[in-house]
Amino acid sequence: MGERFYGVQGLRFAAATAVVVAHALDLAGTRLGLETALAGSALEDFGALGVDVFFVISGFIIATTTRGQTGLAAAGDFLWRRFRRVAPIYWLLSLPILIGMARGGTLSPEVAAATFLFWLFSGREMTFPALGPGWTLCFEMLFYAGFGLAMAGGRRVGWGLVGAYAAMLAAGLVVAAPVLRFWGAPIVLEFLLGVGIASVWRRTPRGTGPWAVGLALAGFGLSLVVGYGGIDDVRALNDPWNGLRRVVIWGLPSALLVFGVVRMERTDAAPGRLERAAAFMGDASYSIYLTHVLVIRALGRLFESGVVAMPGDAVVVLTVFASLAAGVAVHLWVERPMLRLLTPSPRGRGLERPSA
Repeated sequence: MGERFYGVQGLRFAAATAVVVAHALDLAGTRLGLETALAGSALEDFGALGVDVFFVISGFIIATTTRGQTGLAAAGDFLWRRFRRVAPIYWLLSLPILIGMARGGTLSPEVAAATFLFWLFSGREMTFPALGPGWTLCFEMLFYAGFGLAMAGGRRVGWGLVGAYAAMLAAGLVVAAPVLRFWGAPIVLEFLLGVGIASVWRRTPRGTGPWAVGLALAGFGLSLVVGYGGIDDVRALNDPWNGLRRVVIWGLPSALLVFGVVRMERTDAAPGRLERAAAFMGDASYSIYLTHVLVIRALGRLFESGVVAMPGDAVVVLTVFASLAAGVAVHLWVERPMLRLLTPSPRGRGLERPSA
């Protein structure tokens, strides 16, 4: 895109890191039974909100980068670019777990559907893909499909899809059906919040940016004080009412945060060293997000073997830094070459900026 939002790139990296920290704490406390400084506190699972920030950013980036593009050709190009950006590296990194599940006899059709078809709800409760964080990619793909249809059909089709989603959301609050649990999931609202930000941010005063960030931080802080139980895990996806709580408690502050950061951006200024670092780590955030699960599995086995013994907080720190390093390596030596290979023309060889 013509504009480069370095603050948003930094947010993407921060969101990925927050998820890594939450899972590293889970490794140390739940799996290894070690004490950590954050164990039992509201901060222990707080990093899960990184997903909500991701979803808002995704809606904003997609709406911004496709501004003014309509018709079947534009929609087809958009969907292909999104598919090659998200699916190949995800399937590649899922392979080690899929092979292990197949050998152990635990690879079910539901897991295969969630992994390869991006379909989460074969029943009334969510089935995790082989690579756990892949559940968020299922919602990403759902959003891309809807957005692509809106691009192909124009404004009327777009608003029709929003209306259809609203109807499924309302129906899903009273009827427990797999398709409603997925297509009508409340968390999809966070993508739409990002789309809304893309449509209004240019028309608002720059001075609203700091206020929005302040309100976002206050909202997140309030959730730490009063609690956010039940919205940080699969319960918010299996129970749509709980999902609505997540959108209110974490989704709205995430939207305020993204809006505030976007509004404070100076996209016309030449990037400095900090901005370039944010851009790089933002680009690497997708690989970090996917790869950290494999790092945690490997470190978990290492610590369980007794070969290495460390205090809980040291395990968390090591896990976070190892995950970041592994994600950057995968970004440089696997993800980027794969994108180049799948980019058909020299004109498109500038690496795409991932949305989530």
